[in-house]
Amino acid sequence: MSHTTPSSQPTRTTRWQHLLRAGSVAAVLAATGCAQTPQQQAYHSALEHARTDPSYCYSHQYDTLLAEAMQRDHSLQSSKTPDRDDKPDSSFQPTMQISVTGATAMPDLSLPPYFHRVCRLSTKLPNGTTENGFLTFTYLIRDNKVQSALSEWYSDAEVTQEYDATMKQIEAGLDMNNPDLKSCIQRYPAFDAPSKDPIVQQGALDLRAHLVRRCLANKAALKDLYSDLYFIHR
Repeated sequence: MSHTTPSSQPTRTTRWQHLLRAGSVAAVLAATGCAQTPQQQAYHSALEHARTDPSYCYSHQYDTLLAEAMQRDHSLQSSKTPDRDDKPDSSFQPTMQISVTGATAMPDLSLPPYFHRVCRLSTKLPNGTTENGFLTFTYLIRDNKVQSALSEWYSDAEVTQEYDATMKQIEAGLDMNNPDLKSCIQRYPAFDAPSKDPIVQQGALDLRAHLVRRCLANKAALKDLYSDLYFIHR
């Protein structure tokens, strides 16, 4: 696991030039061999460029990525069964103006084959309400090539909700004698959050908890596979 801290950048305070539009979002983000519209080409290009751009949190080049991710998140949160597996809409056309009043780049996180970048943003919506959160960029990289990529928006309210749920699980008691749990916790040690902001601290714990849960799920699936193979070949 490696961490790379991006160079400091000035806070971005100007308005977004792109807008949100209403409607469902369902499109595969990874570039395909199919013909793409200019909007899709620009979308994929911006997402790819954000992987290495030191100014990825501060450039208007990524306005549409934030707008699409934020609308998708709002749509998911308003549904009865939010599903983070919904795919981004690469042909997205924003129709609602958003202002960004603050931006901070978090340390990059490399967990091969995944690479993760995060922007801590403060935003203002057209109705005057404010919403703070994290714009994340996640890349699946194999053989030094990006196989797929995803941008997502997580509001502070969502981060706190996930944090509270995790703390309830911890308070309910964990079987620290479970060898799989011990192994997964050791594999994903606590992250060094670069800020004393409590939401950033909560987000770091949320991410670690997610990775530990995924590790446990993978171990359980592997055991099930071994069990199935045993009965098949016995």
